[in-house]
Amino acid sequence: MASVCSFATGTPLTRGARKGPPARSRTVRHPVRAAVTEPSTNQSDASVAKPLPRTTDQVFLDEISPGVSLVRCVCRERLKFEVEYGMSRGSTDNAYIVAGDTKTALLDLPDKSFAGAFAKSVDCGSLDFIVLGHLSPKRLDSLAAVLAARPPSAPALEVWCSNPAAQVIYQALKPGTPASNENLTAAWKGSAGLRARLRTIKTGDFLDLSGARVLEFTTAPTPRWPDAVVTYDPVSKYLFTSKLFSAHVATDADKPFDADAKNGAEEYLSDWRYFFDCMLAPMARPTGAALDKLTPFLSGVGAADPKTKAADAKTTAKKSVAPKLTKFLMGAAANFAGGSSVATSAVSIASAIAPLHGPVIRSGINELGREYREWVDLQIAKADDFAIAVIYASAYGNTSAMAQAIARGITKAGVAVEMLNCELSSAEEVAALIKKTSGFCLGAPTLGGHIPTPVSNALGVIVANASRDYPSGVFGSFGWSGEAVDLMESRLKDGGFTFGFDAVRCKFKPTEAMLQLCEESGTDLAQAVKKTRKKKQSNTTKQIAQGGAAAGASDVASAVGRIVGSLCAVTAKKGDAQSAMLASWVSQASFNPPCLTVAVAKERAVESFLLKGSCFNLNVLRQGDEKETMKALLKPFSPGENRFGDMDVTIAEGNGCAVVTAALSYMECEVVERMECGDHWVVLAKVRDGKLLQDDGLTAIHHRKTGTSY
Repeated sequence: MASVCSFATGTPLTRGARKGPPARSRTVRHPVRAAVTEPSTNQSDASVAKPLPRTTDQVFLDEISPGVSLVRCVCRERLKFEVEYGMSRGSTDNAYIVAGDTKTALLDLPDKSFAGAFAKSVDCGSLDFIVLGHLSPKRLDSLAAVLAARPPSAPALEVWCSNPAAQVIYQALKPGTPASNENLTAAWKGSAGLRARLRTIKTGDFLDLSGARVLEFTTAPTPRWPDAVVTYDPVSKYLFTSKLFSAHVATDADKPFDADAKNGAEEYLSDWRYFFDCMLAPMARPTGAALDKLTPFLSGVGAADPKTKAADAKTTAKKSVAPKLTKFLMGAAANFAGGSSVATSAVSIASAIAPLHGPVIRSGINELGREYREWVDLQIAKADDFAIAVIYASAYGNTSAMAQAIARGITKAGVAVEMLNCELSSAEEVAALIKKTSGFCLGAPTLGGHIPTPVSNALGVIVANASRDYPSGVFGSFGWSGEAVDLMESRLKDGGFTFGFDAVRCKFKPTEAMLQLCEESGTDLAQAVKKTRKKKQSNTTKQIAQGGAAAGASDVASAVGRIVGSLCAVTAKKGDAQSAMLASWVSQASFNPPCLTVAVAKERAVESFLLKGSCFNLNVLRQGDEKETMKALLKPFSPGENRFGDMDVTIAEGNGCAVVTAALSYMECEVVERMECGDHWVVLAKVRDGKLLQDDGLTAIHHRKTGTSY
């Protein structure tokens, strides 16, 4: 078990192994409010309510290896509304303190809402360096808090970061601009001179902490995190990976490692996968390039040598943290998608992965590395077939949050995404992306009533190069009038483009309902693109249907189609958003405790409402009364549209989800597990409560003739 680091009490950091029994983690409880309300535009709005104080925040300090301490800022509530927090399992912001014989470095900083608590928990005066694996404007207050907590006599702190992160700091130190940060400016420029100095990092740079401890740096940029830096410590053999291998989940006291969970590393697999699907799947190619850079440290993350693919395909399956059935199904899916196996080394050089969020990965390091490469390769294989471009710029993170939600909706529909931050891209890169993708969407904030210059330039490239055969979309955030979205939409209309979804406009920070709207818009765009591609390939499709299919395939489909299911309405709630769907792939799974399974297509809007720990109602429809409910739930819905329409529903007191009053019965359920099965998720749910609404009547049954459709 990890022992406690003593920075909170101001005593020196222990640089060797402790003797005697391991100490428990020290816990510091702080009901904290965001130190500074993050601006949504360059204008303020007094009508926007400040966030309420959270009551579950904790700071844990653990010595996880001799000379390496972990500072965990834990929130057990949903920290933000961004799509990657959708599992609602809380979050952990990790920072690490690495001490050599005479020098000490702090690796990474937490979200600004933890700034004050974090600075009180760390002996800031003992630090010589801060190494930033990732820095966004919302972490600047934590940097300011650390600098302000240092004694006036302390020497200037060296801040090591990549060039993109340095630009964030430079902009924050400029007075009178939208990106200015007064807290950082005051802390950085002390009365006796500068209290910090910047140094930029490149791949291959080293930081000598004295003794044998020399940190090695590798830049690993992606469109969402162009500043990402991975750090390797050869003494502890810890690999500090920033956003890679992260998961938004609150870790418990004395349990900083994946092996500390009840089911070991497998308990976090759904959290790692969800974070990947939300944040990294839409940028699979740069993520794959980042993984390639980590091959000297991790087993299984590098791309396979084409010469070894055939040999690798014949080898036996490797042990995985995933369930065996899931591995089998994903392997089958990869074969159809053009996926390939990867080259692996026998053992990782790194002994642990230390990410920015979630548990430190020690027991599942090799397995998770291989899982990541398989997930990346599957997305790249899809992109090699076709992909949709999501091009955006974001001033304060609001438009990028919308872009990420739209990308999530596209990938849910089984379509790959190529994301591009046009602030960091040339016109040639935009043109190359547009020419190789099928359809696109463009996002921008409104700055001073105009489209930001990088987006305006990208729009010109798009109009000149993009195909009019595929649909497009526009979205953006604003503070007052939101002209940027209207200007983009108007120019694309005039250029002859059609749209896969209505323009999405968000005032200030996106809410949960807004992000759900973005996700559904992305799914609609993906489905529209697939429909267009299907029409263009109709001749080929007809030939396959008539003679290209394998013998006996129609018999199999007919046989599977004879499986019947009860007709039910699934109703779910997430924050201020509601959703529903008609379901017939439903089955009881257990007597004690009473459990059931529901199969949900990945592209369904309700899928994101049925994550582990979520609640929903299963309404069993009555034979003879099912047609109206079926009609209401089977009609096409626009993104964000009320799923219930004219249906007569009430709200269950137990979980807040809708109850269809015309149903035969309903059950209040909680999702306890999910299993990936090809193009569906199978949701295992425990029945918490239920009620028979009608004493007489039979369950409505759905009969099919083929197993290839509902």
